[in-house]
Amino acid sequence: MDTDIGKIVRETKAYYDGAADEIYRDIWGENIHIGYFSSPDESLIDAMVRSNEQMADRVTLGPNDRVLDVGCGYGALARFLARRFSCEVLATNISDRELAHGRELTAKEGLDELVSFEWADFHDLQYEDNSFDSYWSQEAFLHAVDKERVVEEAYRVLKPGGTLVFTDLLVRKGTPQEDREKIYDRVKSPDMWDTEDYMGALKKAGFSLAHHADWSENVAPTYNWVRTQLENRRKEFERRIGKQVVDKTSDALKFWVDSGNANKIGWEFFLATKPH
Repeated sequence: MDTDIGKIVRETKAYYDGAADEIYRDIWGENIHIGYFSSPDESLIDAMVRSNEQMADRVTLGPNDRVLDVGCGYGALARFLARRFSCEVLATNISDRELAHGRELTAKEGLDELVSFEWADFHDLQYEDNSFDSYWSQEAFLHAVDKERVVEEAYRVLKPGGTLVFTDLLVRKGTPQEDREKIYDRVKSPDMWDTEDYMGALKKAGFSLAHHADWSENVAPTYNWVRTQLENRRKEFERRIGKQVVDKTSDALKFWVDSGNANKIGWEFFLATKPH
């Protein structure tokens, strides 16, 4: 692993293992993703379940399929897929705290036989070529230093005919650099792509695009919901992680809400296949 990738992986791990874990675990819950809202006043908790459903409705998996979930958070998507399709899911992440909590939640649901957890860096996966029937990810690629390499790794570990299924947060072309840096700072991202960047990387790696959808209208409602919860419980979180961290997080979330409404931050769904 080269130095830049190693540095960003460590910084990302520190972010998710640190104060963010307190906020994510208590406000986001077992999902840590963008919600697909049916109405503006809907709970993010319900909207995130719908995100999983929207992704899963476009694929067919079964008990004989082996799925890799990359950047799995607390494993909510992995458990969802296991329940819906009875498939085997390997959920991977670089955050030890998230992996540990994911194992606890999975054990409570009695899904240990189908869902397992493992540390893995999507820049350099430790799995053999042609190992998985499907590769899934939700809002994780934005953390990659070398996104082309991540897409190439996905292609490598998928079996011929396998599917790459992912959503990601995008920063639109034309967004001022100053705004980009503020957007990146909240999630410790080195760089965030736009639609054509992913389209180009998928094609270059050898994938065929099967489905693509723009779900960007859900960005602002998601972060507005999270910020509202944080402000409603401000005193509690100030005691736990400090006023300075709460202030910085709240300000950053507001900037993301405003950027979502201004079409500077997007959210899109991609489904691609590795040719037979």
